[in-house]
Amino acid sequence: MTARTLRLVLIVAGLALLSACNVVMTKEPLLTQADAAGAATLRPGVWIFFKEADCKVDESKPFTEWPDCAGGGLVTPGSVKGHKANAPADQLEDTPFVLASGDPRIMQLQVDVDLSVQAEASASGNATASASASPPVHARPYGYAGVRPTKFDDQGRVTAFTLWPVQCGPPPPKDKDGNDTAPATLKPLPGIEMKPGDAVCSTSSVAALRHAAKASEAWAPPARGDSHWIRDAQR
Repeated sequence: MTARTLRLVLIVAGLALLSACNVVMTKEPLLTQADAAGAATLRPGVWIFFKEADCKVDESKPFTEWPDCAGGGLVTPGSVKGHKANAPADQLEDTPFVLASGDPRIMQLQVDVDLSVQAEASASGNATASASASPPVHARPYGYAGVRPTKFDDQGRVTAFTLWPVQCGPPPPKDKDGNDTAPATLKPLPGIEMKPGDAVCSTSSVAALRHAAKASEAWAPPARGDSHWIRDAQR
């Protein structure tokens, strides 16, 4: 993950926890705003989406001044404006997202992610990487996370949620040193497309994506993303 990604993208909080391995990514979006119809929306304003362990952030300051260990941005209907790392404070990037209805809810947005971890996995001897089912290295694929709202305001808008990455299948087994024995799952879920050695997977099925989102909650990293609304403001 690049610093830019960490500062900008809210679901990549979940992806970053897995170093972009064993997660569902697609070249084209599977969801549209129509999939969010009838469900509670995120309250517009400044949000913090994640903090790394031991990260100290003064939430009263503009999110453009937060340290790189924290990610946040300005949520508007259907998009989030985030600050690029190592860029001027007034340089923001607008990223559309979809927060689909359902149980669990699914968040989709396009991400900038370095998938060269596939090559690293191959070099380690754990597996032979294949990009046939996975988006290409340095691509801008669409990523997905399961979302559970935990708080709402008096208008029924979401003001806090937890999220977890939508995974390809159960995480691979560990070796005696606690390291993954493969770059991704050895048992892809139904409808998930990948070959042995792929670090990420894909699907063209919304039903398969929803099934994977629900199953992945059980495999969520302990430090799943905890996101919350802070204030009605531009920064």
